[in-house]
Amino acid sequence: MITRRAMLAAAGASLATLGTSQAARAFDSPFAATTTFGVLAPFTGPDKYAGEQLANGVRAAIEDSNRSRGQLDRVYILRTFDDENSVASAIVNSQFAASDGNIIAVIGHLGGRATEAALRTYGPVAMPVIVPTSSYDKITAEGYRNVFRLATRDSDEGKLAARFVIETIKPKNVYVLVADGDYGYDVAQTFTQTLSSQKVPWNSSLFAFDKPEFPKLAATVLAAKPDYVYLCGATAEMGEVIPLLRKGGYAGPLGAPQGFFTADTIRKYSTGVEGLIVSTSMPYLAIAPAAHRVMTDFEARYGTFTPLSAFGYASAQLIMNAIRRGGAPNRLALARTLATGGSFDTVVGTFTFGPTGDTVDPNLYFYTVREGKWAFVRSAHPSSFLSR
Repeated sequence: MITRRAMLAAAGASLATLGTSQAARAFDSPFAATTTFGVLAPFTGPDKYAGEQLANGVRAAIEDSNRSRGQLDRVYILRTFDDENSVASAIVNSQFAASDGNIIAVIGHLGGRATEAALRTYGPVAMPVIVPTSSYDKITAEGYRNVFRLATRDSDEGKLAARFVIETIKPKNVYVLVADGDYGYDVAQTFTQTLSSQKVPWNSSLFAFDKPEFPKLAATVLAAKPDYVYLCGATAEMGEVIPLLRKGGYAGPLGAPQGFFTADTIRKYSTGVEGLIVSTSMPYLAIAPAAHRVMTDFEARYGTFTPLSAFGYASAQLIMNAIRRGGAPNRLALARTLATGGSFDTVVGTFTFGPTGDTVDPNLYFYTVREGKWAFVRSAHPSSFLSR
């Protein structure tokens, strides 16, 4: 199955630390307490680069905190677990993380189904779980009170994206294509429901992502004569329909959720995606003054500050801010602070969590392909984060 690894680039544990120089600083004061974060992501296999981006974001946040701490402040360290972006490995490695009493919280996983499966392990031990990038609805639909998601969930993305389309494109006849995998369907559901509530006509086709018949799909879309086409999935699983639509004469606007917000979208489909507008949880940090130093320092050490790195950094910030605010001597206390402690500032925005663990004020950021590059358009609703 093609999972979220297509848009974010799942039986043993792989251990890594921050390096000898940083580890040594953990003991430079006899009064410093050491706190460990677990990061669960793919560190081997085809998705290892995605896992490395996430872990580097966490590492950078920890390094920044340790470098500026006072004598009595906590020292943070990192332990990584290789879940290979698979459900089976996620279950095994979540057990390793949960059984390590030194780990106060975990950050991960990247795959939606892997995260959902691992929650059954984390729940009984009250392990706080920071979900950095997965938008899979079911993660916060199980009633766990120890789960905190940074990315905007699929069903919220569908509603916000549809409102944007209605306001800015003003389509008269929308066609929605959606694959039957684990990404896209929930987005499509609320996208079309919102269109219906505003009396915007639409048609849709649900296709098998493992055996897509792109020529047939393109012909079906073209026959409906839409003035807007929404590709509800990821580039890897449905991008091939784009050149077929263009070749068939469709010259109208295209839209897509964050599964298309990748470099591959532009690299593979070139002029065919010029003008494509996508939504994503990733804010445009270039106009966020508070993020400038973080980005500059990160890029000097690790290279490009990717969305995965940004959300890894933000996840670590979230935990550290909650610990500073409430003391958090253990997992349960940390989870309570995150759930009831109000707003927490991070490099990707401010988060206040509702009862399910989703942010109470979800937002999206829209980008378009302009002259072969991603260009920021606007946010779904005004964000003070981008101007402070």
